[in-house]
Amino acid sequence: MEPPRPLVRGKSMRSRYDDVAGEYDEWVGAGSALDDPTFTELVGEVAGQEVCVVACGQGREARFLAAQGAAVTGVDVSEKLLEKARQHEETEPLGISYRHGDAQTLEGLADDSFDGVVCYMALMDIPDLGQTLRSMARVLRPGGWFVVSITHPCFKTPATGELVDHVDQSVRRTVGKYFVEGYWDGPGQHRNALPVGAYHRTLSTYVNTLADTGFVINQLREPPQDTPVWREVPQLLYIRGRLL
Repeated sequence: MEPPRPLVRGKSMRSRYDDVAGEYDEWVGAGSALDDPTFTELVGEVAGQEVCVVACGQGREARFLAAQGAAVTGVDVSEKLLEKARQHEETEPLGISYRHGDAQTLEGLADDSFDGVVCYMALMDIPDLGQTLRSMARVLRPGGWFVVSITHPCFKTPATGELVDHVDQSVRRTVGKYFVEGYWDGPGQHRNALPVGAYHRTLSTYVNTLADTGFVINQLREPPQDTPVWREVPQLLYIRGRLL
């Protein structure tokens, strides 16, 4: 039986984010601020550049980049989230263009049309990693840069949990089914506004698919977070690179 695909970012089916767009928008926020120093550092100076935000949702990352001086195009499959994004653009115009589209094809975007491409916390939601990366490469100019962030594939697997040491009460992360790739009903219920489910892939799958697509990785980041288990192992993985 084919696994369910509740988070597919494609035109052929309705996004589950349409059902929670209002709550999700309220949770993420309307402004252009982005409290993510790792992402901010990896993106760097973008003033005057043309940047595509793949799976842009309600536009937070698009607004952040536009506020830094980039000319931004955002693409997402959720019509309801794009409605929210356009409402924010009307309230605080930043010159962002939003398009309804499939991250796996980026249909309608011209080849070699962007200096940079960003995909923030979304690649693990998309069924076809290879096609998505090929589409990102297609719209990038030669030598163009990309920044993506995902839940860490080594520590957010189809079988994970937390273990509290009975002696010193330290918290550890348990990991299983790392080599079982595909859709799974994790990585956990964060809040009602975030649909549950992801496509697990090994770290080597991500790295090899990037390489096969023609991308060169310049930096990997695995920042610690201020919670017991995520001080010990990384929850998120960030990748910056460029197109050959």
